Amino acid sequence: MHPGRMKIMRRYLPATVVFWGLMTNHGRCQTMDTLIDVGGYRLHFRIIEGQGMPILFEGGSGADVTVWDTILKPLADITHATLITYDRPGFGKSELDNSNHDLDKHGILQGIEGLETGLKKLGYNGNIMLVAHSFGGFCATLYAARHPATVKAAVLIDANHVCWFKDSYVDSITALRKKAYADMKNINLPEYYMGLNLSNTVHLLRKMPFPATIPVIDLVAGNVPPFPDSAGATRWRDCHREFVAAQPNREGITAYGCAHFIFRDNLPLAVSAIVKAYTGALRRGQADAIRTRFVSYSLEQFNAVKRRGAHLN
Repeated sequence: MHPGRMKIMRRYLPATVVFWGLMTNHGRCQTMDTLIDVGGYRLHFRIIEGQGMPILFEGGSGADVTVWDTILKPLADITHATLITYDRPGFGKSELDNSNHDLDKHGILQGIEGLETGLKKLGYNGNIMLVAHSFGGFCATLYAARHPATVKAAVLIDANHVCWFKDSYVDSITALRKKAYADMKNINLPEYYMGLNLSNTVHLLRKMPFPATIPVIDLVAGNVPPFPDSAGATRWRDCHREFVAAQPNREGITAYGCAHFIFRDNLPLAVSAIVKAYTGALRRGQADAIRTRFVSYSLEQFNAVKRRGAHLN
């Protein structure tokens, strides 16, 4: 382990549980489960430590680190990279900033600022790759817009793009949420802040689009998530096409037969997209070793599909 990382771990050891897990084809991988003070409250990070450029995962609305459990092991085996997952303020094991209850002080910007502080304290504020799902697309977009020089690649998995969020939709859903919260006796504050900050989130991201310089693979579900009407589903697909068409370094892939959680419905597809984006950001020698391990993974997966099918017959 890098000496600087060791000092960081000793510094935060009282708030950290460290354990060892055996990873196939990867020897022993250290996993760190820790709470980091990011300015009056603590964010929960779960990190599989590896080598080279780390990968940061942004989950969907209300998700915690466990949403990524099925995809982390194959990615660690193949890439040997550091894999960083975390819980947003108030979700999972992360704390909520209770120093104030101002809605504007609990928005996406404050969340990303807390993440930046945590990553810096952990020593992961250099080059990085992003993987984002659903609402995490908003978070990845803002992080990338604030760090265009250090974000080297991204994979967006049926992620939110701001072009889908028309003013009429934002206004109507915000009105519904305000009414719903007004009728509640016990309000879940993290969900309240996230839900009622939608308008602020959309307006901010319209001013801070995903940087054109960062290569992106954009996966969209073939089975489009449920919408109130077919127009919403069509707009979802059109928005993803619009995002991809805006830059030549963006690749769009329709995940046929998959719903919103593509990485659960078709794990090999999600792994393949992440490995492709990751190796594309590396030097040739580094990428070759990863691609060799990916070929072995692919062979196992193709055979596993047939094996599962044989068991069903």
